[in-house]
Parts: sequence; C-alpha cells; structure tokens
Amino acid sequence: MRGNCYVTSEALYHLLGGKAARWKPMRVRHEGDMHWFLRNVLTGQILDATAVQFKTKPPYDKAIGCGFLTKKPSKRAASMMKRMVWSFETT
Repeated sequence: MRGNCYVTSEALYHLLGGKAARWKPMRVRHEGDMHWFLRNVLTGQILDATAVQFKTKPPYDKAIGCGFLTKKPSKRAASMMKRMVWSFETT
C-alpha cells in the first residue's frame, strides 16, 4: 500500500463522482510521508483506502485540501480504475 495513496485517492475520486459528489482530495504529513485521502465536504466522511499502511491513525483534522495534478484521471489512475471496476463487476 505504501506509496500508492495518491493514485488510489485519485482513482476513487473519479469513480465516485469527484467534485459533483462533494469529494475533496486531502493531504497530510504522517509518519514521515505525505498521505492522500478523500473527504466528503457535505458529510465529513473520510475515505482512506490506504490507511492500513500506517502504524497509527493519520491526523485527518490536520489535513489540507489539495487538487490533483490533472483534471482528468492520470494514466496510472485510469489503469487502476479499470482494475477496480473489473473487480467490482465480477464479484
């Protein structure tokens, strides 16, 4: 999981409807690394698909909102999205 939080968050952001669905990319420094996750600005729900990489819970209250590098899914995110949707459709 380590090192994949950005692309995982990016893929989930697009799959879940992004800004229209009120998801916001967030980042916070934790255990020596920058960590990315999503927060729903309407409900406050945290979606952190890679939190298991850490020994302790990330300090979500200290996170700042930050956009992704591209408006459309990056190549890595698009590839992950294909795998996520395929996995979801076959289960």
